[in-house]
Amino acid sequence: MFEPLENADTTVAALHFLVYWIVGYRMGQLALLTADAAQRSARRIRIWIRVGFGLYLARLVSIGWLWTYGWDFAENRVLVSLPLITLPLVAVVVWSLPRLRRVIDGSDVDRLDPKLVVPVQATAAGGLLTVWVAFVSRPIPPHADELLTHGGPLAVLTALLWLRQSRRHLTRPSLLTKVAAFLVIVGLVTGGVFYGLSASRLPSHMSMMDHNLVDNGGGPPTSHAARTSVDALTGPRDLVPDKVFTLTAEPGKIPLSSGRSIDGWTFNGTSPGPEIRVREGDLVEIKLYNKIPDLGVTLHWHGLDVPNAEDGVAGLTQEAVPNGGSHTYRFRAEQVGSFWYHTHQASSEAVAKGLFGSLIVEPRTGPAVEDITVLSHVWNEGVSAFGAADTMQRKRIKPGTPVRIRLTNTGINPASDTTSTEFLLTGTPFRVTAIDGTPLHGPTELRDTTLELANGGRYDLSFTMPDGPVRLVDRNAPDAGLLLEPNEGRPVPTLPEDPPAFDPLSYGSPETPRFTRFDRRFKLILDDGLSFHDGVFGLLPMINGTQFPDTPTLMVRENEVIHTTLINRSHEVHPMHLHGHHALVLSRNGVPSTGSPWWTDTLDVRPGEIFEIAFVADNPGIWMDHCHNLEHARNGMVMHLAYEGVTSPYHVGHQSGNQPE
Repeated sequence: MFEPLENADTTVAALHFLVYWIVGYRMGQLALLTADAAQRSARRIRIWIRVGFGLYLARLVSIGWLWTYGWDFAENRVLVSLPLITLPLVAVVVWSLPRLRRVIDGSDVDRLDPKLVVPVQATAAGGLLTVWVAFVSRPIPPHADELLTHGGPLAVLTALLWLRQSRRHLTRPSLLTKVAAFLVIVGLVTGGVFYGLSASRLPSHMSMMDHNLVDNGGGPPTSHAARTSVDALTGPRDLVPDKVFTLTAEPGKIPLSSGRSIDGWTFNGTSPGPEIRVREGDLVEIKLYNKIPDLGVTLHWHGLDVPNAEDGVAGLTQEAVPNGGSHTYRFRAEQVGSFWYHTHQASSEAVAKGLFGSLIVEPRTGPAVEDITVLSHVWNEGVSAFGAADTMQRKRIKPGTPVRIRLTNTGINPASDTTSTEFLLTGTPFRVTAIDGTPLHGPTELRDTTLELANGGRYDLSFTMPDGPVRLVDRNAPDAGLLLEPNEGRPVPTLPEDPPAFDPLSYGSPETPRFTRFDRRFKLILDDGLSFHDGVFGLLPMINGTQFPDTPTLMVRENEVIHTTLINRSHEVHPMHLHGHHALVLSRNGVPSTGSPWWTDTLDVRPGEIFEIAFVADNPGIWMDHCHNLEHARNGMVMHLAYEGVTSPYHVGHQSGNQPE
């Protein structure tokens, strides 16, 4: 409901501006009309002013409704937008309407009087600024600067309109004057667009230490006086690895199960790439080679909290590996669970085209299960598939067999603007036993339940194989998916029409709270607005009103407990992914978590939602924190978590060879 409500409020703001712009123009024309014509026009103007007041009241209602989602969703409208139109409207009531009434009555009144005309024109100007607030500036607190950036222009424009009206004569502007004014406006708009496209281009080289906005979260200021380079934060280099893997990135044809073939990029000739499966505590070595022309490559271990130098972010923890180059990663697999790997160089294109694979860390001991890995993916032709299977795949499993499905969403975009990808498991009761690689406490049985999974997120689904078929599908591709069968000939389970949605906030059994104090508190407002970024203009995503490299860098010290509030004021879902850490979800929309502790590394924040999360700063480095809608990351929805005293020697920019989104 939030998105339609916000769109409705923005539409009303635009209509309010349009009505008062028309009224202001007609007010200015009254002086050029005969007395009778002026009376008729004034009556129509009064009706339109009443319409404008109705729109103002509609805005009050819509803003009040938005306020029910939380003050953070209404504060920019209450503190910035409303004053821009309320103050001029007061002047309309006090000055303009009494004089307009005298015009209607035929009384003697100066129709050039600025008190008749200018308040309405100023209301139109204020309305235009509120549209600017709604579509472009999207201000965040504190709002003292808006007194200059919004109130200042309104005051100046009102003064100019007053001066113009007070010196105006009973003459109509010539056609030449109108054409000249039109051309000036077109020239200013066109020039502004070209300037914005040019000025927004990222530099050819830029240090990742150029933090334009440092946020200490209310804690003591941090510094980089004692410097440690991210290059020093490596995995063990002097020990013999337990497992060694080689991954070679190269172009290739990717055959789908339907018979289609996709031109993509592969690891070792396949996509998804080879599964990396290791045991808890293994020292793992992965050698990456790049054979893709004109493309740098890295390897990021999504959800595995490796040392910072092994995190695989181009321009932050390493240089992107060029064609013909190589890089070796080493880390100890200390977390048991389901993870995945993908390149973190130009990833909005490269992941979509195939540079990803599964990473599993198994416990040293445990019961034997039928372990099935499912990588849900949307190929760059818009084909939804489980890995390279875009048709239904069948697998024979004996009844009574314990089964675990490791479900990973490798998509780069959500299923829609406001919802994540939805999956259904039918044919058997099941449990969600882990989220993002972390086991849940006391999971209970579910049946015919929608599983909404963020881009980059993972669910482990566990059940005992029944004597009938079990079906897993992506609801965007219901004819494909995975069918587990004890024997042939049984009917395929039908999909329920309106299944309930799985809610991790209340699922499972609670445990003793982990955090009783917080050392730093951060607030991140996820938003969007018409803006420029790196030569692109459009409705672009923002963090705290801006895009990388102007997004905040969250500064912490080791072992501090960090509290973060995520507020989505935008029109789209944002799966926020913090590298190197797992965060505990404390609440959603003010409702505390009542189920199993929900630890996550990729959290879907939908429009109108507020999440509170917390984590321990126990993995020193400089960490990427970004939206895993990778097109959003490409358009600047990227920030960093930086530990005191840690620096990076790497650069990003168009000539650096590094594009870390």
